[in-house]
Amino acid sequence: MISSILRPSCLRGAGVPAPSTRLGVALALVLAGCGSGTETEAPRIRMTDEGVVELTPQEIGVAEIEWASVQVSRLSETVTVPGSVLPPDTAQAAIGSIVDGRVVRVHVVAGDRVGAGDALIEVHSHEVSDAIASLESARADWEFADAAAGRAERLHEVGAISLEELQRRRTTLRATRTEVDRAREMLEHLHPSETGNATAVAPREGVVFSVDAKPGQAVLTGDPLLVVGATDPLWVVAWVPEGTAAALDVGDEVEVRFGALDNAPSRARVVRYGQFVNPGTRAVEARLELIDPPETVRPGTFATVDVPTGLPFDGVDLPQDAAVRVAGEDVVFIVEGDGRFRPVAVDLHPLGEGRVAATGIPATAQVVIRGAYVLKSVLESGAEGEA
Repeated sequence: MISSILRPSCLRGAGVPAPSTRLGVALALVLAGCGSGTETEAPRIRMTDEGVVELTPQEIGVAEIEWASVQVSRLSETVTVPGSVLPPDTAQAAIGSIVDGRVVRVHVVAGDRVGAGDALIEVHSHEVSDAIASLESARADWEFADAAAGRAERLHEVGAISLEELQRRRTTLRATRTEVDRAREMLEHLHPSETGNATAVAPREGVVFSVDAKPGQAVLTGDPLLVVGATDPLWVVAWVPEGTAAALDVGDEVEVRFGALDNAPSRARVVRYGQFVNPGTRAVEARLELIDPPETVRPGTFATVDVPTGLPFDGVDLPQDAAVRVAGEDVVFIVEGDGRFRPVAVDLHPLGEGRVAATGIPATAQVVIRGAYVLKSVLESGAEGEA
């Protein structure tokens, strides 16, 4: 990782041209155009026999070369795949109509937060009145059986009826009590409103994701009315290319970014991983639980996921422009002090988002992170001069 950035003060003037392969000539022209009429010393850019580029502080400023102290850390080569934020599949409830009838009132819209037991949709149905009538009838039967059982107890005490008759009355009382409980449960299952309508209620606290019913709509038992679910935690569903799938497993952590939030980063943990490859996309579905999502992330937010493509390794995280191609090798420039920049061959691994991981850099070195192409032109110019 980059721990600090050092940028020498650069000359300010109009019309600074881009460096050419003959950097000395280019910088000389720039320096000649800078200043306020005072004579400027000609640049002394040169390359040592060891291939180290030497620049004066003034030349470093003109070339806008920047460097930073870096540290070796544990990294993984990654590929970026698209994803979408969704509530967990296991935390969603699809609520259907429990009666045949007609929708008379919709209490919520998509996006509303609801609590357990809140009224969502009312459906007018004769089943509510039937259930009320059944409960009232069952209560009347129970009250009659209760009175009969009481009389039987008193008559048995004086020997007016047999024990068998008393037990028959007791059995009838228990049966009517069971019928009352059944009728009450059926009515409570309909959640009757004050106006006698069957009501669909929220089974849990959460957010309304969709509403499928409208007032006046005729519905049958089981027809979908709406979907409610939790938004804590949140999942990201992504499709991982089959060639990368072997490097990911349940429990692994990856980095997720949200384009709508200026690519704000977050960590996510793999909680589900498909066991088959989609024949159309040649990818495997992965479900990731967000560990520390930004507060403004909502279901439906687009995301990108950095998926590792192999085993972790020790390297330095750098901007992509810090590495250049010189004589067929990937090279970065190490600062040796007093305007000396030494090229070092490295192995590069893409990290995504304009970053690369480099191996072969000494720990705690200072690496050029801006202006590497300028130093490359000096090397190539020196090579041409020797030729």
